[in-house]
Amino acid sequence: MIRLIAEAWIALKGVYFLLMMKENWAENFDFSLRGLWHSFSAVLFVLPLIGLVMIGGYYAGGRDFVPVFVVSYTLSWLIFPLAAAIAVSVLGVRQNFTPWVVLHNWGVVFLYGLQAIFWTLHVAGLADMEMLGLLFFAYGPIRILVHWRIAYAALGVPTITSAMAAAVPVIASEILYVVINQAFSAPAAG
Repeated sequence: MIRLIAEAWIALKGVYFLLMMKENWAENFDFSLRGLWHSFSAVLFVLPLIGLVMIGGYYAGGRDFVPVFVVSYTLSWLIFPLAAAIAVSVLGVRQNFTPWVVLHNWGVVFLYGLQAIFWTLHVAGLADMEMLGLLFFAYGPIRILVHWRIAYAALGVPTITSAMAAAVPVIASEILYVVINQAFSAPAAG
């Protein structure tokens, strides 16, 4: 367990270096098959952040979002590798699938950390609903930029191509969320 925590710490430091565009970011990741599987341990490190997000949502009055959130969160860990596999196949950079998934998995910890900070500020009374809305309004472009930077670094394709590649999994996760939300919503009275 200590080794896993150390590996996560190094990978999160690598995500920081990647997002700050430092040159030595790649040294912090294991892009082997072992590293690919270990990157899915990011799920464990996101769980406390998910707890904070859920507490914040519950505090804000969202009592019925928990099942939708849990199912969409769980399936998102499956959707990204599938969407990424399609994207790298279309782009002809299949060899970069593993680095993209590894960087994405560790990058997700950063993104959920931001959401957890926003909700914690709300629960602590430091951000009202209007401020929370503004923070999440800013989160949308930040999320896109993080995914874009990760795709650009991992895929080794031009900037615009990496932006389009990053959009594939983001759109897939948004579609997944809408489908799950519709599945859990009450049927229309007829």
